[in-house]
Amino acid sequence: MEALVYTFLLVATLGIIFFAISLREPPKVPSKGK
Repeated sequence: MEALVYTFLLVATLGIIFFAISLREPPKVPSKGK
């Protein structure tokens, strides 16, 4: 069970970092919506 918890924490941390970077820097790909 420890491995599962550590994996979840790792994925959550990477997700939060990626989300923060996405908010700070808008994606370079041109979006048709906005």
